[in-house]
Amino acid sequence: MMKKHLSYILISSALLFLFACAGFVKITLTVVDEEGLPIEAADAGVAFEKNIGWGTKVNPRDSLTNREGKATYSGQCNGHIAYGAEKDGYYPSYYTYDFKDEDLSKKEFTVLMRKIVNPVPMYARDIHMNSIEIPESNKDIGFDLVEFDWVAPYGDGKHPDFIFNLIRRRAVDRKDFDATLTLKFSNKFDGIQIHREPRKNGSIYRLPRTAPLDGYENTLTLQKFRRPGDQRITRNFDFLANDINYIFRIRSEEKEGKLVRAMYGKIPKDINFQFVAGSQVISKTTKIYFQYYLNPDYTRNLEFDRSDNLFRNLQWKVKAP
Repeated sequence: MMKKHLSYILISSALLFLFACAGFVKITLTVVDEEGLPIEAADAGVAFEKNIGWGTKVNPRDSLTNREGKATYSGQCNGHIAYGAEKDGYYPSYYTYDFKDEDLSKKEFTVLMRKIVNPVPMYARDIHMNSIEIPESNKDIGFDLVEFDWVAPYGDGKHPDFIFNLIRRRAVDRKDFDATLTLKFSNKFDGIQIHREPRKNGSIYRLPRTAPLDGYENTLTLQKFRRPGDQRITRNFDFLANDINYIFRIRSEEKEGKLVRAMYGKIPKDINFQFVAGSQVISKTTKIYFQYYLNPDYTRNLEFDRSDNLFRNLQWKVKAP
């Protein structure tokens, strides 16, 4: 499976140009755990990409790491490689690397693998594949993350876990608009916080295993506008950032002004919203896109059991833990 995964990663990491440096390269991988200790007998590998005529060909190599967690591979390369490691009891880790103007003769990389500790069932859903449309503008409207529905009178949701408010000051078309989407929360200790961690390379499990106790904000405001003649949309958030993630807390309960318990979850990508129609803005509201994981057991555990998604029979399944 290592060869297959690395080949897929290499092919899917879209290249916009062919690299000037090409030749024979020797790669040494060192596979370690989160404490920096070597992992022996990990299934490690490198996929070399080389140019063939008008296209490219991927040549994957794999083997088990030695007692020092090391393995070495050689091959012809156009400067673009994928590498990684897998082992039972650990989350797989995958990387891509572009040599550009570097010396191709020899290179060493470290592969960090995270242990599988305590994955639990969660409500996990990718709204990028199944967006939600806010029912009305200029109004606080609650969304139930467990029921995946708006609360009454707009749906059958029971708990306003996320409260959205869309303000559209201007909406002519996709090149002339001004809107703000605010995310609010129901309870005193509910909230959301940004967690910065790159998503491109490394372990497929990327965020903390345990949600923090502090640092939650009760609102998150996303703004975007564009005027005629503008080359691009102006946002107060970086839509293309590779390291913006969120951790949230909902359904918090308190006693004597102190937090007793709550549900915790994570959003391992951006939150985005956009208007609905093709080249024209004809909807009265907007569609909202994000991916979320919600742990309903009232612990701060964020480690998702991919075999037990509490949303059953989804067309688009969440594959990452």
